Amino acid sequence: MVKTLIVDDYKRIRIPFAEPRQVYALDDHGDGSFILTPVKAKTEEPFPPGSLDKYMTPERDKEQLALLRGCTLERP
Repeated sequence: MVKTLIVDDYKRIRIPFAEPRQVYALDDHGDGSFILTPVKAKTEEPFPPGSLDKYMTPERDKEQLALLRGCTLERP
């Protein structure tokens, strides 16, 4: 199925099946033809399971608890 698209005054094209904020790679062939390819974003979990274990040690827990003993929520 061929669909005709029109460029507006701001050089924008409305692609009917495109999602908002979707990114496309433009491949210009130089002969007046080009290809738009959707770019898939790589999504990685910021903190995969087990990645923070090196920060959770008994020594670190004792240090944090010692700091918290001096803290209070009461107003002077």
